Amino acid sequence: MKSKILFFFFLVLSGVLNGQNKQQDSVYLSIEEAWEKANTYSKELRLKHYDTKIGEKEVMNSKKQWLPHVAIDGSYGRLANVPVFKDGLLEKPEYIPIEDHTIYDAGIEAYLNLYSGHKTQVHIKEAEEKEVLLQYLEEKSISDIHYRVAMEYLDMQRALELKKLIVQNIYRNNKRLDQISQLYENGVVLKSDLLRAKLQLSRQETNLLKMKNNVELATQQLNILIGYDDEQPIKPTDSIDIDLIKAEKAYLEYIDDAVRLSPSEKIAQSKIAITEFKLQELKSDKLPRLGLFGEYTYSYPQIKLYPYSTAPYLLGMAGLRFSYNLSALYHDKHKEEAAEIAIEQTKLAKEHTEDQLRTQVKAAYKHFHEDLEEVKVAKMNIIQAEENYRIVNQMYFNQLSLLTDLLDADTQLLQAKFDLINSKISARLHYYQLLKITGQL
Repeated sequence: MKSKILFFFFLVLSGVLNGQNKQQDSVYLSIEEAWEKANTYSKELRLKHYDTKIGEKEVMNSKKQWLPHVAIDGSYGRLANVPVFKDGLLEKPEYIPIEDHTIYDAGIEAYLNLYSGHKTQVHIKEAEEKEVLLQYLEEKSISDIHYRVAMEYLDMQRALELKKLIVQNIYRNNKRLDQISQLYENGVVLKSDLLRAKLQLSRQETNLLKMKNNVELATQQLNILIGYDDEQPIKPTDSIDIDLIKAEKAYLEYIDDAVRLSPSEKIAQSKIAITEFKLQELKSDKLPRLGLFGEYTYSYPQIKLYPYSTAPYLLGMAGLRFSYNLSALYHDKHKEEAAEIAIEQTKLAKEHTEDQLRTQVKAAYKHFHEDLEEVKVAKMNIIQAEENYRIVNQMYFNQLSLLTDLLDADTQLLQAKFDLINSKISARLHYYQLLKITGQL
């Protein structure tokens, strides 16, 4: 009995441990892999993709307008006797009896457009341009999502790197606290030094907790974007260092890329084309229409042609149909003026977009190179801070300096390492921002 209980306990414990291992398994992920997963699982991108599919169907629908329009109709009714007012409307009428009160008809008609002022062609071109616009909007959404993924990925990397530094600093603080405790027990240092060392350690432990929370929050945001569970741990495989060979381009090259490749620029150009097609469509309404038509009707009784007959009949007719909408000459006048204003508006919007692109490129470019300089400075600061910490640490334990000097040196060293990580992350983020603005992300 005891062996069975132990075996059952072992099974339960194994299940719990396996469950914990599954929960704690981390996914190794590069930023390119994160982008691929965002392309597949991002709800925002999927919505944009549906819009693009709708645009494709709209183009197919507009091309169907070249096909003839065919309709069928039918009716059935009962005729009443015809009243005749021989003595006036106020007198009782006489009724003309009808032998058969039944009336019905069924028919089919078709119309094939031959010419409508090129309205069909313009409508097709407009639908195709709208489809292109939807593709550009989807392209812009992909770029935006990739940038958001990069932000969360880099935030997670930043938090993980800072957490490592804090863990190392806590280890150094613990080691220093042990040394100060021994000095205190030997009566070499004051209790205030011991308390300050403990306070420094407590602060770093609190900072470690905050950094762990930052890792979890950034990971959750990234998981939502790439379709993972909220609590899925991720281990980034990319280095926080930036590839300067890929990133180093001249400012004017980025400007040229922005004008050629930016989705915002393409969207602005596409909107101009759509407004121009709308104006052409309005102008085509003032042109005549010509088409082939055909009708075939089966009716009863025959009352369309003389002599009339109480018998079913078939009647077919085909020919050319011409029409001209005279009211379009005055109804559409202000519509055309509004369409011309809309064209000028979209052209101005395109110029405004180009202005924004140039300012965004310059800002991101300047910040990127500023970050690269800060990386160089941070590396030098770390060397100096390490040497300063080594000197002050040696002086303190030789009773030649105060503990506050040592703690300040420790804080300066940690801050210098923080600055290096922040500068590297910032440089990568500004580089991705440049790629986003220039349509290459």
